[in-house]
Amino acid sequence: MAIDCPECGKKAFMVNTLHKVMHFGEVLISNVRCENCGYNSNDILPAKQKKPKIFYVKINTTKDLETKIVKSSTAFIEVPELGLSLLPTPSSQGYITNIEGLLEKVQDSLESIAFLEDSKEQREKISEQIKKIEKARNAELKFKVIVEDAFGNSALIGKKAKSKPLSKKRIEELRKLMGL
Repeated sequence: MAIDCPECGKKAFMVNTLHKVMHFGEVLISNVRCENCGYNSNDILPAKQKKPKIFYVKINTTKDLETKIVKSSTAFIEVPELGLSLLPTPSSQGYITNIEGLLEKVQDSLESIAFLEDSKEQREKISEQIKKIEKARNAELKFKVIVEDAFGNSALIGKKAKSKPLSKKRIEELRKLMGL
């Protein structure tokens, strides 16, 4: 479907696809792409309204790294042992991956940042962070992944994944983080 690009206002194309995710249900995968300015956005939304939840899983083995993540643009992800907090922003995108894939995305981003960083001290800090992530990706480091979504659009899916409803206070805090 043709729409106005949110970046440049020219013609962009939106493709929406329904996809069934095991143990989560149907999701709408939405992609907007503009050939004029290169704008590209992906998001994942449940086909049915979900309740705001917090999901968490402890990663102890390489098998645990296979835990699936359905991450929408409204997800807040935290890995305390790695010092990682991924905040939702207007440019956040949704995707489906697993814990290993999430760590790979973070590692790739850090490597790009390190490449552009002028400060040797900052590059060394980033290098230490990447080493921690590599240990986590090899299950040499035990850690916990927490996914919170004030709109209920995200999930962790796996045998060890647990969830509980978000408190009203936390829902408001997350919505404030997103500027809503």
